[in-house]
Amino acid sequence: QACGRRSQGAGIMSWMQKLYQTYNEVEKSADLLDLDKETLAPLWHSPQTAHIKIVLSADGDFISAEVLPDKTIVMLPVTEDSEGRTSGYRPHALCDSIQYVAKDLGYIGKEKIQIETTDKKGNKKLKEKTIECATFDLYIKQLDAWCMDIETKNPKVLAIQKYVHKGTVLADLIKAKVVPIDSSGKLLESWSKKDGDIQDKPKLLDVLGQNPEIRKALVIWSVQTHDLVSETWKDKEVQQSWSKYYQDTLISRFCSVTGKEQKIRESHPAKLTYSGDKAKLISSNDKTGFTYLGRFEEANQAVAISAEVSHKAHAALRWLIERQGIRNDNQVTVVWATRFANADEDKVLSLPYRAETDIYAALFAEDNINEAADFGFDAAKIMKKRLYGYRAKLQDNDQISLLVLDGTSPGKGRAALTYYQECLPKDYFANLDAWIDDFSWYQRYKPKEGKPWLFVAPSIERIADTIFSKSELEDKSKKAKKQLYAHLLPVIAGGTSVSIPEDLVQKSFQGACNPFANHRPEDGEKIRSANWQRNIGVACALYKGWRARHHDSSQRRTYPMSLDTENRSRDYLYGRLIAQAESMEWYALYLQNGKKAPTRATNAERYFQQFAQRPYSTWLNIESVKLVPYKNYLTSLGKDFYKQSIGEIMDLFENDDFMCDDKLSGEFLLGYHCQKMEINRQIAERKAAKAKQKKTETAK
Repeated sequence: QACGRRSQGAGIMSWMQKLYQTYNEVEKSADLLDLDKETLAPLWHSPQTAHIKIVLSADGDFISAEVLPDKTIVMLPVTEDSEGRTSGYRPHALCDSIQYVAKDLGYIGKEKIQIETTDKKGNKKLKEKTIECATFDLYIKQLDAWCMDIETKNPKVLAIQKYVHKGTVLADLIKAKVVPIDSSGKLLESWSKKDGDIQDKPKLLDVLGQNPEIRKALVIWSVQTHDLVSETWKDKEVQQSWSKYYQDTLISRFCSVTGKEQKIRESHPAKLTYSGDKAKLISSNDKTGFTYLGRFEEANQAVAISAEVSHKAHAALRWLIERQGIRNDNQVTVVWATRFANADEDKVLSLPYRAETDIYAALFAEDNINEAADFGFDAAKIMKKRLYGYRAKLQDNDQISLLVLDGTSPGKGRAALTYYQECLPKDYFANLDAWIDDFSWYQRYKPKEGKPWLFVAPSIERIADTIFSKSELEDKSKKAKKQLYAHLLPVIAGGTSVSIPEDLVQKSFQGACNPFANHRPEDGEKIRSANWQRNIGVACALYKGWRARHHDSSQRRTYPMSLDTENRSRDYLYGRLIAQAESMEWYALYLQNGKKAPTRATNAERYFQQFAQRPYSTWLNIESVKLVPYKNYLTSLGKDFYKQSIGEIMDLFENDDFMCDDKLSGEFLLGYHCQKMEINRQIAERKAAKAKQKKTETAK
């Protein structure tokens, strides 16, 4: 059998076993409400989209029918073949579409099947053949067999059997005005506004969506008996009756997950990320290629997974995704914890735990961080306090599982398990802690209470906005963004031993060196400047983390978060120079504009990209030509502190470093950003001092 791509050495037995254990413990957990467990599919049940509800009496007589609200998802009994049907005709056990349950529709379907033939040389080949099948006959044969079973007889199922045998399902639905017909008595498959003169648009056509087919409307049953629960899809006895009956029809083999002889299945569940998802994690439908042929005659000889394990593992994963999954298009990240009841026992208590997922939500998206926009310089510390709070809820021997599922678009074919990791809470939170330590840098956020800068690790969303073009971000396939998530999650969860890919660092550096990247003139100077500052913050964070975890230990370095006046690196000093040049021109323009923010970019910004490639020659042009009018203007006002600061930085260059015109590294952005932050700090101090002085004078 073939399984989707896996990383970190994640064997199929590891993640399936963990999910299987999770299902069993969730099912019997007293801490979870029945409402929490509703979406946990019972054995041989699957979520389906229902459209019509028919109410019957205990004697199997029609009472009423109604169209259900749009996108009503219910758990229905299924077979191995019907659960993942995409083509062909394979009836569900009890509830199904009109073409199956309505004898009076008399639908005959055409199906292509493959038959095995042998050529003259004795070689076996598969040949395609088209056959006809009466869908109601397939459905009723299966239902009758269930009802014939002595042990699993159920009064509600028997009532449904009795009713559908009457062959009046379609007629009753038409009479109840649930299924629409036209003036000639034929099923109404389409409706337009001009038809509104005759009748309103039928509700059933609305819930069936575009290109509706009445025969495919799925019918569910409600049987009025003495039970409090009339809905068959909520009745535990009906669920257990089908599960036991169908499970007994399967063959037994050795299960590779449990190590026991159990009932097995060949086709495995889909619908992992949403009800219409056809992508599977495990499949073995290649009977003519080389998936298993050459070594085995059948797929289950390669590896057999019991029906119970497969169902429960997939159902648990589906439940976790819906409950606490982080989605990036059809890529989903799930984190949950498992607890050993006793270190000496094999029994495992699985506790799906939302707290860790909340942490990843903060790392993946902007929302949680924006709530903390008044954290200022303490943002990273507060994030760590949250981690410690989550950590306190776990025991030392708990095990945390982190899984990333990458689906296909539009949900067909093979899904992929792209990342799976298991670790103890101590290591898990230490790794998250290390991500915050290594990759925190000043990040620009929307101003709140005067503190627009947070010292925190950038979210993955913010990193994506920095390194990708607008066309890549708007790409319908979301391929680039999904790859970014796959690259960064091991860095976040793997600890200091996992370095960030250098190509991501370079991409962020290139984006930050272009102040006009993805800028539209109509957005204005304020938005352009804010986006550029965001890009620089991300690039600095990634470069800082990359150097902290560099594969070559001799290249590792940690950078202080404030301006390092002792740093004599050529790249760092050139960053400080361009920051001073930019601030000088901006301040001169600010004064010339009546103390209002300039409406155009400075020369330093315009030449920023060129400066990163050829710093010495570009600096000569900026300093000796472009800056001259602004230096003269500020000198005339007696404000020559910028000129003095530039001279002090140039004095720090060693040997011939200043005249070297080689392109700069990411350290250049660290120097630039630290210098800018220092200038802003000094300005804030001067403003505070003036305000204090003014307040004192007023008091006198």
